[in-house]
Amino acid sequence: MKKPEILAPAGSLEALEAAVRCGADAVYLGQKNFSARANSRNFDAKELREAADYAHRFGVKIHQALNTVVFERELEALKECIRTACEAGVDALIVQDWGVAAAVKAFAPSMPLHASTQMAVHSPMGVETATRLGFSRVVLARELSREEIKAIRESTELEIETFVHGAHCMSMSGQCYMSAMFGGKSGNRGQCAQPCRLPFWAGCPSVPKTGENVLSLKDMSLVKRLPELAAMGIDSFKIEGRMKRPEYVAAAVTACKKALSGEQTDLDTLQAVFSRSGFTSAYFDGEMGREMFGFRRKEDVTAAAPVFKELAGLYHKDVPRVPVSVNLSMKAGEPAALTVTDGEHIVSVSGEIPREAASAPADLEQARKFLGKLGNTPFYLESLTGEIGEGLTMPASAFNALRRDAAEKLEEARKEPPVPFTDGEWPPLPERRDFTSSPEKWGKFQIASQVSSEVLGEFSKILLPVPELEAHWEALSDAKERLGAVLPRFLFDSETEFLSRLGALKERGLRYLYCDNAAHIALARKTGLEPLGGAFLNLNNSYAVLQAEKLGLTAALLSFEGKLEDMRKIRAGIPLGAVVYGYLPLMAVRSCPVKAQIGCAKCGKKGFVTDRKGISFPVRCDYDRSVSLIYNAVPLEMSDRKAEIGFLNFWLFSFTGETAEEVSAVIRRYNSGAKPAGEYTRGLYYRGID
Repeated sequence: MKKPEILAPAGSLEALEAAVRCGADAVYLGQKNFSARANSRNFDAKELREAADYAHRFGVKIHQALNTVVFERELEALKECIRTACEAGVDALIVQDWGVAAAVKAFAPSMPLHASTQMAVHSPMGVETATRLGFSRVVLARELSREEIKAIRESTELEIETFVHGAHCMSMSGQCYMSAMFGGKSGNRGQCAQPCRLPFWAGCPSVPKTGENVLSLKDMSLVKRLPELAAMGIDSFKIEGRMKRPEYVAAAVTACKKALSGEQTDLDTLQAVFSRSGFTSAYFDGEMGREMFGFRRKEDVTAAAPVFKELAGLYHKDVPRVPVSVNLSMKAGEPAALTVTDGEHIVSVSGEIPREAASAPADLEQARKFLGKLGNTPFYLESLTGEIGEGLTMPASAFNALRRDAAEKLEEARKEPPVPFTDGEWPPLPERRDFTSSPEKWGKFQIASQVSSEVLGEFSKILLPVPELEAHWEALSDAKERLGAVLPRFLFDSETEFLSRLGALKERGLRYLYCDNAAHIALARKTGLEPLGGAFLNLNNSYAVLQAEKLGLTAALLSFEGKLEDMRKIRAGIPLGAVVYGYLPLMAVRSCPVKAQIGCAKCGKKGFVTDRKGISFPVRCDYDRSVSLIYNAVPLEMSDRKAEIGFLNFWLFSFTGETAEEVSAVIRRYNSGAKPAGEYTRGLYYRGID
């Protein structure tokens, strides 16, 4: 069985040293920009080189998180970030944005690409799309069960990385827009302000307020399950925590090392360093419920203080971690020779000519005393062999010189050349084309009854959930050329089922599939349906859109985190649109807070969460009940700003709980240019995100 990698976080040089000294096999970190932990200290160009040099000396890989979405105006800065990573000696880049992946392939084609957990890859078909995008490793979503992870592992040759310890976001990674909508600080830009950690209460009409901090989950810990994951074939065990202290990194790496070697692990110390009411393995075990919710309590903070000093002893000095085998040759009349290997590299050096011993001649045991003193190097002596001629000896200084020369030469041999950066022009982009004289209207609905005869002719595309299409196909047959299927936001273990159902709908005349994640795109490819890119693909730049086009998408929505002025700059060979109306989902959660606190029966699909200001946010389960969506309290509406969104090729109207009459009223407002009715938001189209 291949030994899995222990991958540790490093938000600072001190944390990196703690990870290396405690035995991590790889460390992930970020530069000052384009990192999904922008509030950690991170590394400038000089610090990044120092970090990589230090880690590589001990045989530890450096993975750089380049995992934020990127806007058109930032492409040159992105290019310099990639250059810096290459010149510093980074071993792999962790990427969310498809455009960033394209840039890496253009300027550093031999740089390994790891698909960030921000891509929310959660199924075999999601991995299939990641493969087509050029990734060599996938960091799986944290919300997966043992069986789901196993199914993904068995489906692909790509490397699989899983989180095994650290914080749980409430929302699926890459699918949280709460911080962005509340204050312009987006998790997809590394700026999350963590509003979910503030007090929220769950409610429904019969139970208006219950629980506390219902959007905060306990930290995950699968440390004791590492042997199980290793047997499954997982390649890398990732510890979350680039915002954490070096003591946390030291404790977590040490616990993982012990668990993998079969030793007893000290989870009490880990919990004392940092936890939110303890740990949970609920996702992995498929046992989601109230017990997985937790928040940072006063006693959690108090418990940490006594253990910090003790843990500092784990990483106060460098620890040799590279075993070497040494062969010594001492023959009369010839310079002494030393050959050293780390199992991959072999070096040889020569020194003084041995002399006749006046009393006790040298032997291998004596030589070991000198040759084994490999302090201040990454090496330790694992074995010593050789031949010493009868009656010969050398002074200690000669043995020491041999050892120093060999260690220096081996360190030099172990240095790998950095990944080449090829400077040049950006790959060509298509000219932005006008596909229609005025934007088309696309309607995305939850139920067919929302589509009245009054509005049926208004929409160029009518997008409905698969069960609604199955049940109402005949009633919608007059519009069948415009119909598109909407899948659940996340498929988990239901891909095979939907593959069959979509195939049956295609036989009846279905043409389009609305795709909100990488797995949906693979399903479209397998069924032969025309894929339309949804807003949750987080497309924010021309190269991301170009990648989408290469994947077969024939139209795509831009992310609603982008400003209109940024959207205008995007060039694409396919029609581009944006959401112009709808209650935007702020989170997609697999651990429903209303279900945990109240239960589905009492909720009756009318649940909500309420914040400190008394604002309530609707919570509705997706139609297959795989996730729940927490919606904004007011709709996005642009009915009186038509001229400012007229550059788009199409507008998406996303209807959730609206009645047919309310749908009609929305369309009438857009047709007339009337102001929105009631409370509304412009979203991020003008203020943007940090």
